[in-house]
Amino acid sequence: MLALPAMAEVSALVQLTPARVMPLAEHLRAYGTVEFAPEGGRTLSLEAESLVSQVLVANGQRVHQGEVLLRVAPSINDQLQLQQAQIGVRFALTDQQRLESLRARQLATNAEVQTAQQTLARAQATLHDLQARLKTLQAGAVRAPINGVVETVSVHQGDLVPAGQPLLRLSTGNTLRIVLGVEPEDLPRVKVGDAVQLRPVYGAQPPLSGRIRQIYWQVDPKTRLTQVVVPMAATPSLLPGAMVRAEITLGRHKTLAIPDSAVLQQGGRAYCFVDVHGKARQRWIETGWREADWIAVSKGLQAGEPVVSLGNYELQDGMALRVAGRS
Repeated sequence: MLALPAMAEVSALVQLTPARVMPLAEHLRAYGTVEFAPEGGRTLSLEAESLVSQVLVANGQRVHQGEVLLRVAPSINDQLQLQQAQIGVRFALTDQQRLESLRARQLATNAEVQTAQQTLARAQATLHDLQARLKTLQAGAVRAPINGVVETVSVHQGDLVPAGQPLLRLSTGNTLRIVLGVEPEDLPRVKVGDAVQLRPVYGAQPPLSGRIRQIYWQVDPKTRLTQVVVPMAATPSLLPGAMVRAEITLGRHKTLAIPDSAVLQQGGRAYCFVDVHGKARQRWIETGWREADWIAVSKGLQAGEPVVSLGNYELQDGMALRVAGRS
């Protein structure tokens, strides 16, 4: 009988790259929102109780200095106080004049006249204070003190607003801040001054660069995250209220790394192929942060082991390897 020829061994043409220890920048991913920076803004309030008759602006609206934002009027209570203060001044003035007339006829003492003068002075001071506090209300309008953007409107038409309570807030619109949420266990690794790359969650705008200025060492009860703040100049690609994703650079550390192209995924786990005596051997690995075309490996490989960096998608465990450039 004739012997059948042996079938040729299946092999794959690949490129190998040794795993190596190299410095990589460690990154931390975070998400956050864009806000107006509090610096340079103005919170508007009135010194007297007021009734809001009309709201003329909305959140995000640009306004100019002097533009009318709200129509307001004094409350009934303040109007009564003003009337009482005016009556108080008239009575005090009449009483002072009466006592001065009596003193001229030696029917009142200097002490009585002096007391009347003091009472008149207090009544006039009360009236002056009320008139000063009601000056804006008597004009009937709250106007923008600066050019800017309406950040928040805190009142509605028909509201009775107590003295000192915020009516609205204006921002200059020149500076923003990005508030990023960070897991509490990651916060100790974050430092003021760390570089941050920012991109809007939606859209394909190029990344923006910034640095962490503030770290809040407390957990937000709503998100269960801590917060870090990145200041940013106003730019058309970042609008207040928008969501952003961020890559925080935590520093550079020496770590074992392999080309990003060498890493494959199966069932949510990472693996690569290693050249062992000319055969492909599948190796489960644990990966970390990426930089450029390299990825950190924390488990599963040793420095110097040759991993398949190209031609690995059709490989199977045990398949023979033909290395590009090797005879």
